[in-house]
Amino acid sequence: MKFAPGITLLFLFALLISGCATMSEDECYVADWQAIGYEDGAAGRDLSYLGGRREACAKYGVSLNTKAYRSGRSEGLELFCTELRGFDQGRSGNNYNGVCPADLEGLFLRGYHSGQDIFHAKTVVDALVTTIHDLELEREQTLDNMTEIGALLVDETVSNSERVTFIADIARLKVRHSELGMEIENLQFELVQREAEYQEILARSPYL
Repeated sequence: MKFAPGITLLFLFALLISGCATMSEDECYVADWQAIGYEDGAAGRDLSYLGGRREACAKYGVSLNTKAYRSGRSEGLELFCTELRGFDQGRSGNNYNGVCPADLEGLFLRGYHSGQDIFHAKTVVDALVTTIHDLELEREQTLDNMTEIGALLVDETVSNSERVTFIADIARLKVRHSELGMEIENLQFELVQREAEYQEILARSPYL
């Protein structure tokens, strides 16, 4: 970062206020546009932030120093557009907005795609775990319902027609209980496979 020596309190303040494109009047007046551009670049933000900041400050009659902003942003992108940062972005499931310059994008994307592989594999595993958990809860509830209806069958106040209905309900719930058991068994088998794939992807990652 070329302008790092001689950092001032104003510089630090600018970094704190520049987390989003919306800026207040005071923020616009004290803004260090090179520092703000640097932070936007280091965060991988696209140029839409430049337009948003320009529009926000124009309301107060403050002009954005485009040259300083772009200079800072270019330096910030050098920090963002690295192979390891790409990996972190991909593994976190973050979108890449094509902000890296051509000479840096290749390495960034190499790491990004590797991180995406891990993210997608983990997403599949998590989804299966959640689905199995939900089906197990439904199966438990189905069993509870069968028990409750079974208790009604011996209730002397229940009519014969109601008993017929209850017997049909129990038969239906038994079928559903069996179906859920098979679904859970199949998903558990798939989960073992997906977890193995996930661990394999982790093992071959050069960034871990």
